[in-house]
Amino acid sequence: MKFSDNIADDEWEWYIGQLFSRIIKNVNKTNIKNVVEIAPGFRYKIAYALKEINFNGKLYVIDTNTKVLKYVNEKYKLLLPNVKIICINKEFKNAFNDIPEKIDLLLSNHCIDDMIISEYMQNYYNKNLNSENFRDMLTKAWIELGREPIKINEISNRVFLTFKNFFSNKKINTIIISQYKSNLYFKDKFKEMDEITEQCFNKIKELVIMDNTRINKILDFYPFGDDERYMGKYLLDNTQNAKNWIVGKYRK
Repeated sequence: MKFSDNIADDEWEWYIGQLFSRIIKNVNKTNIKNVVEIAPGFRYKIAYALKEINFNGKLYVIDTNTKVLKYVNEKYKLLLPNVKIICINKEFKNAFNDIPEKIDLLLSNHCIDDMIISEYMQNYYNKNLNSENFRDMLTKAWIELGREPIKINEISNRVFLTFKNFFSNKKINTIIISQYKSNLYFKDKFKEMDEITEQCFNKIKELVIMDNTRINKILDFYPFGDDERYMGKYLLDNTQNAKNWIVGKYRK
């Protein structure tokens, strides 16, 4: 294990990557050739997961931000030198034709909140993603959205239908999506983001055949051994809880 970026951030990237890789190893039993990742942002958790399973096929990465895709292209190649990385600079709903019909793995970490708020903020989201004040802008936008229940329902339904259409139009062997609670939720900074996202996430989860008991057993492990920072209730009830994961096949 090598932590080369900011230590705390890289530890977290590696940790979540371990959860994904463990699920992949236990759930997907076919040869993995085509993988799709939705909205990685400036992160590389999925790259760590794919490195762990010695993936060497084609990886289709979808993101609306060109700087994100440039980052992905450079960072992922360091971790996955034998993988062909295909970057798709489109919204997920517009990228269907750029992706093969048969997909071995559909992977995404925390993409649903991004999809909801980018729908609400429209072009303002993508233009300011690299801004120093982006977190403040994002917080303000979530709080504003939280006051608009009709808008929440409209946007959440559009996001849900995007996933439903994708699932029904592609042959996906295994779907793995995580949407655990953010640090801000537990610090009581603001809860709008997680509460709004959870409703949409749970609706999408109903589209997938999933064995929550089995996934909880798979996630019952300690990637960092006896490091107490990664053994607390916050993690076991959050990142390592099946309620915050979608794992399985599309329920036709």
